[in-house]
Amino acid sequence: MTKTDTMIQTEIDLSSIAWDDRAFVQQRLFCFPVEIQKLLLKSYLSKPTKFERNTYLRTTTEQIAAKLSVPVSQLELNLSEDDLREKAKHLAQSVFALRRQFLNDELALETVRGFIRQQGITPTESYSLHGEMGRYSDAKWWLRKLRKSLRRNIETVLHHLNQVNKKTSLYCSRLTLKARIRQKAYQHEYLSNTFAVNEQGQRFSLLELSQKGVSDPKIRKGELMVRARGFEELAQDLGHEATFLTITCPSKYHRSYSKSGDINPKWEGLTPLDGQAYLNKQWQLIRAKLNRLDIRFYGFRVAEPQHDGTPHWHLLLFVEKHQYQKMVDIMRDYALREDGDETGADKHRFTEVKIDPNKGSATGYIAKYISKNIDGENLECGIYGEDPLEAAARVDAWAACWGIRQFQQLGGCSVTVWRELRRLKDIMNLPERAKAIIEAADKGDWKTYTQQMGGVFCERQAQVFKPYYELSVDQTTGAVKTSQYCDNELVRALKGVMTAGREFITRVFAWRIESGLAPSFNLEFCE
Repeated sequence: MTKTDTMIQTEIDLSSIAWDDRAFVQQRLFCFPVEIQKLLLKSYLSKPTKFERNTYLRTTTEQIAAKLSVPVSQLELNLSEDDLREKAKHLAQSVFALRRQFLNDELALETVRGFIRQQGITPTESYSLHGEMGRYSDAKWWLRKLRKSLRRNIETVLHHLNQVNKKTSLYCSRLTLKARIRQKAYQHEYLSNTFAVNEQGQRFSLLELSQKGVSDPKIRKGELMVRARGFEELAQDLGHEATFLTITCPSKYHRSYSKSGDINPKWEGLTPLDGQAYLNKQWQLIRAKLNRLDIRFYGFRVAEPQHDGTPHWHLLLFVEKHQYQKMVDIMRDYALREDGDETGADKHRFTEVKIDPNKGSATGYIAKYISKNIDGENLECGIYGEDPLEAAARVDAWAACWGIRQFQQLGGCSVTVWRELRRLKDIMNLPERAKAIIEAADKGDWKTYTQQMGGVFCERQAQVFKPYYELSVDQTTGAVKTSQYCDNELVRALKGVMTAGREFITRVFAWRIESGLAPSFNLEFCE
């Protein structure tokens, strides 16, 4: 009995299916996880005639395969961790075999990239030739890519089957939420049992260290609020206008209706990732237009899911008064360029709330979105009536699955420099302005920090402090560290900040990592 036979006979009851259809049904279902098999089988059995049942299963699996850019015969969404490891080894060996067919890697490159794309993975073209080929020939590289691809493809299927909506599973599927909870549990165990040790013998668990930085939700939320408040105070001093804008995707990106959860007939098979790509494209066009007109702004962007996982963006922006209306008009124009004549577009696709400081603060507008998308604390309930803590966990799973960056600062000064300056202690012989910047960072005063760094519209290269990077050196051999994939790829690491040609090292220790985990510990969900 094969693995496939065992899985279907033990997990799915096919007794209700006509004997002459069972082979077809089994062939179409075996490639999915059991949860998806059950969903498909339930829909299959709900059809009144044999013809309708088989047509449904054939067309649905063909649509899914087309969406994942693979033939139906190559759908493999039921792979275990061991299966993924074997596949990763096989694919790395296949790349080696392809490379041997050419005189050199330069001639083989495009063929190998084509092979990578056939596996549903985007080639990593930003590296050197040897670095790129080294990655494609490494089973560990493949394993990371396959894990990510599998999780995303499973969510794509569940999204296609309308299993992500207000009525069924908010923001992400139950499978994706469970996988994310499992992943975070593994991460917690890994961080708790892995230690960083420096040359002075100081030893900390990676969990302790992660709780001291923005990896910790409370610290991340607090820092975002400090920066938002600082921008607001600057805007008030400068007489700038504040606005809260929302940009939403056209109807064809939405899988289902928000009230009922029923299938949206205008949906064109697009995923949340397609929605994010649309928003990014429109934003690039908006930024380019505003740059041409020398309209400058600053603030924050928050990307969050609607009930069916379709992303939309909230923008807290500050701009000079005389440029405010022009900026808003341009953004509205681009937000409505695609399908702008569809019903409800003028009302829902772009919304503007001009903030009156006499009625409410700009930071207050964004505060609930920061809380909602980080930990859900201090909120009564979500817009769909959901528990805010569970909703935050679902948003986290959604963002991790689709690789969507939730928060982004727009304009302003470097937050990397801000964080590094907060690590500096007792620096002597500094100019007064540099001292003022360090003091502002230490006190958490984003407004003064921004003013002293050069102002809210100051270009990064003109700011007083800049991040300082050094080549990483092996403390045992003294040799410069290189990438595992290519000796010509030197590893650079953030070491501190620099100003006026002077470097200030904020990361003074060299650390080595020690693991207290058993060799068999499964790192599947730690990535």
